[in-house]
Amino acid sequence: MSLGLREARRAERRRRRARIVAFLATIGALLLLGAVAYESGSRLAQAETEGLRREIAEQRRAIAALEQKLAEAEALRRQAEDRVREGEARYARDVPTGTARELFLRVQERLREGLAAERLRLVLENATDGSRCEPGLETRRFLLATPLTRSGRTSVSFAGGIVITGEGQSARAADGAPEAWFDPRRPVTIVAIQPGGALTETTGQLPLTFSVIRGGTEHRFVVSEADLRGFVSVTAERCDYP
Repeated sequence: MSLGLREARRAERRRRRARIVAFLATIGALLLLGAVAYESGSRLAQAETEGLRREIAEQRRAIAALEQKLAEAEALRRQAEDRVREGEARYARDVPTGTARELFLRVQERLREGLAAERLRLVLENATDGSRCEPGLETRRFLLATPLTRSGRTSVSFAGGIVITGEGQSARAADGAPEAWFDPRRPVTIVAIQPGGALTETTGQLPLTFSVIRGGTEHRFVVSEADLRGFVSVTAERCDYP
């Protein structure tokens, strides 16, 4: 009996040791698997981190390149704006406007007509503000012709043999019928006839101003509505030219 009991105890101790060994082996295997998993995870995380770092570096290089292109585009835009401003300044400086443009076009027209450039230059260099004029003014009036009225005193003459005449548009009665006198609210045409037949024509609403140049004299005229219906008054002044 005692021998069998001892054998049973030994067997139990062997089984207990075997279970402990198996348990420790299991724990060791788990630890080994954990270490392997940790190492694999670390390597994977490191690879992902390096990949992200490379991607960030590439993005930074791309951003730097875009910023460089943006700076170049901004520089080009500023250069274009500077050129536009310079062009506008040159245009404003070199291209006449208003009265200066009218004078420029008139000069071009006279040159095309064959007038010598030296003559124009002489006129411009010696032109005055018109203060050298003869004292006193001449004022005359005449009946301004209309499509219905062409008879009577429809012209006047001034010193130098210049004849002033013209035509207006008929005034309208309340029923729309044309009257014999001109309508001062509508444009009229005034013509200055020089000896020899040269004409100077001016069209517009009264009062009208214009000049006729004969030799060294400028004949200035102002045409306005007279106090007598159907008539216009012409005031003349003579000044040195140029």
